[in-house]
Amino acid sequence: MDVVDALAHRGRFFRVLQQTSRSQTAVMTIAPGEDAGPEEEHAGDQVIYVVEGEALVRIGDQERRAAAGALVMIPAGTRHHVRNPGAQPLFFVTIYAPPAY
Repeated sequence: MDVVDALAHRGRFFRVLQQTSRSQTAVMTIAPGEDAGPEEEHAGDQVIYVVEGEALVRIGDQERRAAAGALVMIPAGTRHHVRNPGAQPLFFVTIYAPPAY
């Protein structure tokens, strides 16, 4: 078993923390007013857990706000985008199944 302190990686734009043949964990920090990069889609499912800050998540044609404690499921093959509309850094943990990076 591999135990990782995700909070120790706060402040990194993107970092893969763990991986098996079927899943992958990563963290991302997005500065206020910034985004995660261009809209994208993955072959597998993605789950985002917001640890700190606030996210504006667009999944397909729907856009929702997600504050600390929110859990967001992005189905495989769905276009999505994450942006930080807040005044504080956005820090989240994401799980890809299967691995995406």
